[in-house]
Amino acid sequence: MNVLVVGGTGFLGGAVAREALARGHRVAIFTRGHNATDAGPEGIEVLTGDRHGDLSALKDRAFDLVVDTCAFAPEAVTSLLDALSPAIGRYALVTSVSVYADFKAPGVSEDSPASRATPEQLEMARALPPEQRSSAASYDKAYGPLKRECELVALERLGERALILRSGLLVGAGDYTDRLTSWVRRVDQGGAIPAPGDPQRLVQLVDVRDAARFIVEAAERNMGGLFNLTGRPFPFADLLEAIRRVTGSDARLVWRSDEAVLAAGLEPWTEVPLWLPHADEAFRHFLEIDVEKAFAHGFKPRPLDETLRQILAWDRTRRGTPLKAGMPPEKEAALLADPLRAQAE
Repeated sequence: MNVLVVGGTGFLGGAVAREALARGHRVAIFTRGHNATDAGPEGIEVLTGDRHGDLSALKDRAFDLVVDTCAFAPEAVTSLLDALSPAIGRYALVTSVSVYADFKAPGVSEDSPASRATPEQLEMARALPPEQRSSAASYDKAYGPLKRECELVALERLGERALILRSGLLVGAGDYTDRLTSWVRRVDQGGAIPAPGDPQRLVQLVDVRDAARFIVEAAERNMGGLFNLTGRPFPFADLLEAIRRVTGSDARLVWRSDEAVLAAGLEPWTEVPLWLPHADEAFRHFLEIDVEKAFAHGFKPRPLDETLRQILAWDRTRRGTPLKAGMPPEKEAALLADPLRAQAE
């Protein structure tokens, strides 16, 4: 196939480009050319432009598969498809499980209600300066609803030629969010580590390489429609134990309640990655998505230890790099001291 990856130097986009190349496809990436990594891997054609402006590099090009990893608003999908149509075979659009209306119950599936963007959210997205339109953080609470609007444009324009991948938490070497990486680094450092909430609370994640493989394989098989793309849920305690096993660390886990975590002043998800308080009803089962459709269609995640070993090896080469996620040392110390007991005294 002739494959185009939009966002092909990003975390997921790069993995998709490498996977497609390894499987014998001809691969091009569309990039703004702002970063040193934008040269792309050897053997991959680089097309320079801006999906929010100059799309001329795509003129008169035909692709069997276009993988779009960085559409955050419907206009971004519309302009890309306008530039490529009709010379496009299949369009794989990566969105997010954040499109769903809520996570009050476990097992949110592809048939569960999704949130639509409000007129105000659509206008906010249109008003963003071009340089901010390729950052998820720019869209704040409109992120999920706008991703849904992107899906609707693709489905309306292409029907069954649209493959929609609702991604869960992507992890692996090169993950710019540092969410799982922060836990790997902290456990590797050893000592007493406060662990948040219920040890049996479920989490789920997906190795970026496995996500990339499923996307390319699905396109090879001419699949279309909606798929939740992440791993099956498993207990958070199992994740931390796996990290301890892979690192060979002497870390000692000290479990603290949701209430204690909040009393220590820690921010869910950012300072305590992969954790949201149980009291947050709307997101209570955010990491318990139903993924059986993807598994039934050939999704095969690698063993967790393999993912963790790759992250560990990568992070050990960058220990001088501050992480974007994880507990600040002073708040970790406060949580270890048990802030609820201190308040009671």
